[in-house]
Amino acid sequence: MIASLSGIRGILNQDFSLADVARYSSNFAAATGGKEFLLARDTRKTGPAICRAVAAGVMSSGGMVIDYGVISTPALFRESRVRGVAAVMVTASHNEPEYNGLKFITGGAGIGEETFEKVIGNGLAGERWFVGGRWGKPAKPGYVDSLAARYGEGSCEGVRVAVDLGGGAAIAHAVPLLRRLGCEVVSLNDAYSVFTRVVDPVADDLALLRRTVKEKGCAIGLGFDCDGDRLVIVDSSGKKRSGDYMLTLALERLIPETRERQVVVSMDTTQAVDDIAAKAGCRVLRSKVGEANVVRTMREAGARLGGEGSSGGLIDGDFNFCRDSLLAALTIIKALREEGDALYSSVPSYHQERVALRTPRQKAEKVFRALARKYDRTDLTDGLKIALPHQAWVLMRPSGTEDVVRVSAEAPSVARAKSIAKDFARVLDGREP
Repeated sequence: MIASLSGIRGILNQDFSLADVARYSSNFAAATGGKEFLLARDTRKTGPAICRAVAAGVMSSGGMVIDYGVISTPALFRESRVRGVAAVMVTASHNEPEYNGLKFITGGAGIGEETFEKVIGNGLAGERWFVGGRWGKPAKPGYVDSLAARYGEGSCEGVRVAVDLGGGAAIAHAVPLLRRLGCEVVSLNDAYSVFTRVVDPVADDLALLRRTVKEKGCAIGLGFDCDGDRLVIVDSSGKKRSGDYMLTLALERLIPETRERQVVVSMDTTQAVDDIAAKAGCRVLRSKVGEANVVRTMREAGARLGGEGSSGGLIDGDFNFCRDSLLAALTIIKALREEGDALYSSVPSYHQERVALRTPRQKAEKVFRALARKYDRTDLTDGLKIALPHQAWVLMRPSGTEDVVRVSAEAPSVARAKSIAKDFARVLDGREP
């Protein structure tokens, strides 16, 4: 089981049990002290059982559970924010279907370290007795209405969009919203809990989506993960674009529109964001990798915009303090309606290579310290990031969601990015490049 601010993830009855789920949920209810708690899930088959365990834990503290059933993670974050109520999302996000987990939300944002420590502890101090709570069903979430109001009914009129929903929670929102805004929609993998590709659209080649975009003459293709917070786009030629490219494209539109003077992105996000921000007179701040870290830095700096390129995640703090795939998609689709295919060449694009190694954390940290002494331009904010000549960089860091060390490299060419990643992976393995 992996437990971090990003959530608790594992395989039910292997890494964690329903009793664990109930305990974590009871601890969360007690730590936040609320009377009402929102609950939702993605489409994994273990979701209903885990939801019942969450409800049992919350109700043991006398809480009222408001159950939304299957909705996306961004939709639940939005509901928590609008209603001012704590929430639990049952999801393992982009992990494969056999995994599941819990994401805890307060005030429309992920929880902090102090609350997290209470959640995963053995229980709060003092005697705890069962107090019967209630479990009810809500009205439909207001997420789609909020996005429709933000972008305007019919604002994307005539744009043909192919949508690969991946059997996940985005099924609940994406197609109705896009049609409401005037898009012509071709829907793929739109049966709940039927997973016909890799859950993470960043890791899948999205072959069906790419082919459909070309055959149906679509302006764009959208690929979602299981809980609907990640987004990967396919351009009108059928080319799959990276999450970093998608984020850069969205921010290139939003920074001038919002007149923001600072934007927060994770350490592993492309330097293309720095390029487009500089043109708009905007400063880029870098946080540790992870949505919770980006959001925390945004709040500390008073920044509205942020994101993570590696996960295809755009964050607009005026709407949601989480990655919001549909917010990003609509920003890009509206721009496509205005500019056409020229939009795709409007931002710079670098090449990234990512490698995951089973290097022990202690060994990796020793290598980081040695390399920090060897190179001049280094950053130890999250693992070790080294600025290299000719617009290149490498980041080496232990993952927060998997038991691996990640090596991410970026450069103007594919060959250079691959070479950098390979060389530093060899160093982590104890061999000189």
